Amino acid sequence: MLKRNYCCLLLSSIVFLLPVCEGKNEIMYKNSYYKLTINKQNGAIKAIEKNGKNMIVQGNGHQPLFDICFRDPANQGKVVRTDSNQAGRCEIKQTINKITISYNEFKGLDLSAKVTVDLSKDSALMNWRISVDNQTPYLMDYIDFPNVVVPNDLIGQGGDARIFWPAQEGVVIEDVNIREGGIRKYQPIEHPNLLGWIGLYPSSAQTQFMAYYAPIGGLYMATHDDQYNAKGIEYHKAGDNGVKMEYHLFTTGAGKGTYALPYDVVIGTFDGDWYDAADIYRSWVENSNIAYPPKIIDNEDLPDWYFESPVVVTYPVRGHKDMDNMAPNELYPYTNALGHLNNLSEAFDSKVMSLLMHWEGSAPWAPPYAWPPYGDGDNFNQFVKALHDDGNYIGLYASGIGYTLRSNTDPTFNKYDEFEELGLEKVMKKAPDGGFSSVNVCAAPHAQRLGYDMCPTNDFVKEVVLDQVSRMVTEGDVDYIQYFDQNLGGACYGCYSTEHGHGYGPGTWQSEAMAEIYETLMPVLKSSKRKPLLGCEAAAAEPFYRYLLFNDNRSTINLGFGTPVPAYQYINHEYINGFMGNQNSLEGSIDIAKSPLNMLQRLAFSFTAGDMFTVVLRGNGDMIEAWGALWEDDIPNQAHMKALIKNLNAWRLKAGKDFLVSGRMIKPLPFTGARNMPMVSQSGGLPINFPSIFTSNWQSQDKQHAQFLINYLPQAQEISMNIEGLKAVKVSHDAGGGGTSAGAQQVLKVTVQPLSAVMISYAKEN
Repeated sequence: MLKRNYCCLLLSSIVFLLPVCEGKNEIMYKNSYYKLTINKQNGAIKAIEKNGKNMIVQGNGHQPLFDICFRDPANQGKVVRTDSNQAGRCEIKQTINKITISYNEFKGLDLSAKVTVDLSKDSALMNWRISVDNQTPYLMDYIDFPNVVVPNDLIGQGGDARIFWPAQEGVVIEDVNIREGGIRKYQPIEHPNLLGWIGLYPSSAQTQFMAYYAPIGGLYMATHDDQYNAKGIEYHKAGDNGVKMEYHLFTTGAGKGTYALPYDVVIGTFDGDWYDAADIYRSWVENSNIAYPPKIIDNEDLPDWYFESPVVVTYPVRGHKDMDNMAPNELYPYTNALGHLNNLSEAFDSKVMSLLMHWEGSAPWAPPYAWPPYGDGDNFNQFVKALHDDGNYIGLYASGIGYTLRSNTDPTFNKYDEFEELGLEKVMKKAPDGGFSSVNVCAAPHAQRLGYDMCPTNDFVKEVVLDQVSRMVTEGDVDYIQYFDQNLGGACYGCYSTEHGHGYGPGTWQSEAMAEIYETLMPVLKSSKRKPLLGCEAAAAEPFYRYLLFNDNRSTINLGFGTPVPAYQYINHEYINGFMGNQNSLEGSIDIAKSPLNMLQRLAFSFTAGDMFTVVLRGNGDMIEAWGALWEDDIPNQAHMKALIKNLNAWRLKAGKDFLVSGRMIKPLPFTGARNMPMVSQSGGLPINFPSIFTSNWQSQDKQHAQFLINYLPQAQEISMNIEGLKAVKVSHDAGGGGTSAGAQQVLKVTVQPLSAVMISYAKEN
């Protein structure tokens, strides 16, 4: 029998009861939103229940509430681990709105820890914090906190649940086995795995929230941190029946003394799906200190082309793909591409932006040097002028702040002499053992090159970047510079040097150092009449919103995990537009032959996300599936691609402009009639589910509403939408602005023509 341990407050003869129950082995807290159960023996989360469903997997209450990873600086950074179950003593205290869990007497280590959980009867959210008193000789790398494992009752296992993960703008996981058998299998976010396409924040994970949800209810989990502390935000299988929602919270090498986590880990319940979880996060962001640029409609630093929605056209001028014979191809000299670009501009009825690859005068993907352009500089200038004379635009890829010693695609390039003469060893990032940190994405020793990551806290890095970008602006007359390709999200990667003046390991210093570089570049960009923009690979992460206003979004990467969703755009679109990206890694994620509609699906998805389009060319001007696709492979249906891009981009240029360019995304109104059109994963042929009609809903800055329905199929589709409670409903089938009033009806039936979109505008009832 439970012993009731109600705390009472007597006020004007009214007794308020704190809904906390204490049993022999557990502590329970209950309000109208959830019931929390904590194992009294070790402080672990046993249950978080909503509507009778436990969002925590059975048995989690026996697992540690937290893990700590230390490094021993006296022993080449060797890892030393402990967890809360290693504490000999665990004490739990309760007050009216707080639970405090104290841990002492850890096995073999002189430390103690305290966890606090702030609770409120009026909130669906609870705030978790941890402090650690470290008296060991070790430096703390990260804390894995708190341990939350949800049931693996996802769609792919025959259940009805899903997981939202924020990496690469957002993805919904319906089957964890897609990742388990794919090219992006989970690795713990710690050295040496501080790279690439994982849940590293602020980097390839641009935001900080996750969600587990089913029709009965959902679990929201996030770090509400507006100071940009480094962290790993991940998911992976945990045992046979669970999926861990993992938060590795880096402490920047906290040493002796007390380290207190400087932000809340927020856990709570909600109703709905990922949109509703994103609403919780967006509400926090908008009341936080995260620095945004002005809204798009108010941002005077944006060039005119931002509002013209040019289609980005990317292609190499040397070779056919990343690793290739880098001899000039059919698209060199540069002016050879003008005919193809003009043809596409005419077919799309849109401006285009040529975004060059393998153009660097150094060597392809050989950072940090890129300028001047490869080969005939006069021809490059002629090419740029011709583009501008036709009203089109020019952009350049570069590869970020790695340092290339040797190019493996251009044997004439090496920088060994400079490296030695300038003593650049001291500039490079260091691993915990004191050696080079040479496993990260910017300059890994892989097939493209041999090199290292540079640490941006060094003046050399800032000077080189300033020199290169300044010359691209002043000598190149370019409109866009994606100099920070491979600096995912605009970030840099962890460094364990004790000689650069920053903390030990990942931390806020990374964002501060990159922001300093961006601040240095802003006057250069603003001094040009063209107002060129700066960008990175993947959407810009939270610390860099002000600087990186046009970026190579990477939703395609998420096909290695599940179904991409536009969560980043949902939160940020009225401040930042991105473009569809070069679609890299497609062939490693899906079976292209068994996913014949994938190109049209990716185009339709990008439109609904509010992104500008991207196409990738081969030498004869044909559009291919993605960067990395072989030029000899079959190509997607060119007529269908051209028709879809033309029809959809017209909405960005005309009647849908106030929504799709500068609008605020809101949750779509439900409709019926779409069917499932899955892509096929490379992981055992598992399905990646997509609807046959994509949709997104928008609110303009003057509070008008419009929902777009996109049919990427070459045949018409009919949908039905309940419009009860909506006013002034109008259906527009073309982007010219005309439309038909829906009149007074409860259910609206709409036919969406092939390879096109419909806009349903409406007003809400007061």
